[in-house]
Amino acid sequence: RLASDPRFVAVGEIGLDYAKCPIPHERQIQAFEEGLDLAHRLDRPVVIHCRDAYDDLMPILRAHDKHRRPDVVPGVVHCFTGNADNAKEVVNLGYFLGVDGPVTYPSATALRDALDAVPFESFVLETDSPYLPPQSRRGQRNEPECLPEIGLRLAAHKRRTPAEAADAWLTNALRLYRLPPL
Repeated sequence: RLASDPRFVAVGEIGLDYAKCPIPHERQIQAFEEGLDLAHRLDRPVVIHCRDAYDDLMPILRAHDKHRRPDVVPGVVHCFTGNADNAKEVVNLGYFLGVDGPVTYPSATALRDALDAVPFESFVLETDSPYLPPQSRRGQRNEPECLPEIGLRLAAHKRRTPAEAADAWLTNALRLYRLPPL
């Protein structure tokens, strides 16, 4: 009932965390599938959390693809950390990839390589506040004001101007959450 309120624009953050969550994988999968079903019933996008669980996440997303409407973005894989194959499949299923502070870390070459596997228009920017601040703020609280640093780093990596990037990613965020143009 609460999630059907029009002020709620998405279901999530839901998903699988095999890195730090003590809940058994089977129970996490069950809860995740229930969240996906709720989002489908309410016609809301999902914000998906996936940590060290892409081998289980991808078959679930494939199975739920039958519900997808081609004109609607089904959700975002928040704070994407998968590999290039995961990135391509997530985007082929219609989802956006959430890009956060780690894209700015010098050691995150594998992440940037994975992001290279998909088109520039496949991203939304996120903070994961209060966690994972960009490189210039390591050890500090992450805040929405950090988005420009994340966006500038990703735009430079994808060889786009800041203006091109801002336009694309704002458009994506509005599409994802089904919000009216500004």
